[in-house]
Amino acid sequence: MNVNDISNGSEVKIHASINDHGIVLMTEAIFGVSAGLLVKPMEYFGKYMQFLEPSNVEIRNKRDGRVYKFMATTITPVKTRYGNFHLIRSSSKLEPENTRKAERFYIEKLGLMSINGNNQDLKNCLVHDISMRGISLILERGTKLKVGDTLNVMFRYGATLHNYEITTMVVRKFEIQGKEAVGCSISNLNVDLIGLLSSKKKEAHTELGKAPETTLNPEISQEQQILEVEEDIAKDLIPAKPTTITITPSAGSTASSSPSPDKTLREQRRDEKMAKQAKEIENLLDLRDV
Repeated sequence: MNVNDISNGSEVKIHASINDHGIVLMTEAIFGVSAGLLVKPMEYFGKYMQFLEPSNVEIRNKRDGRVYKFMATTITPVKTRYGNFHLIRSSSKLEPENTRKAERFYIEKLGLMSINGNNQDLKNCLVHDISMRGISLILERGTKLKVGDTLNVMFRYGATLHNYEITTMVVRKFEIQGKEAVGCSISNLNVDLIGLLSSKKKEAHTELGKAPETTLNPEISQEQQILEVEEDIAKDLIPAKPTTITITPSAGSTASSSPSPDKTLREQRRDEKMAKQAKEIENLLDLRDV
């Protein structure tokens, strides 16, 4: 399938880096157009993310529930009559992931956690999702964690607000919609959590198809919306917020930021500005400790 065949409402993850520090940005597919896949805009402190190609993209397609990983040719901000968005382009065919991995289920519940056994200083967190192998947590502002920290996490879930407890270890740090988050591994699942995952798995297939879709204009069909957006993209309009923050290629890419002797003065100044913006976002995200 092509990137513009991705279903409306599908979850999109973009793996990129800032000065070799990995980050994960999350957004949602709106619909495919002839040029690529239109997704909800990604901003940080009111500035649009400007990606230098290539970028690694991971999409869980709502139609079939399968995960597609590919290299985006470009991810650029675009302006339409319905507002500003990002457009993901890819010249390659998308193939579903063949390796079987632990299925993840969204929880989105507030919880409490202790860090490295310190039960006297509990921190708030949001349990984002969970699987047989791991759990991801969105952190309260000011919470500092590093890879290798041990966490004891408690949260209530379900109609009876059953209390679940889990011991886990931080294995990576990333970002979810501008908020700091951590991915943690689980070595041993207790009976309560196995029961929770089993019930979530039964719900997953029915809920996937019922996920709400984004409608830019409910008064007209999606086909007409696509035609209007394609017209706007063809005009190459500048987004209303022209300032951008530049995201460098993800680790392992072959893109280079070295200046070329053939570049014009204007191009050199543009590159200098982009490098400054990359430094700015690095400072904002405080990624030096990752």
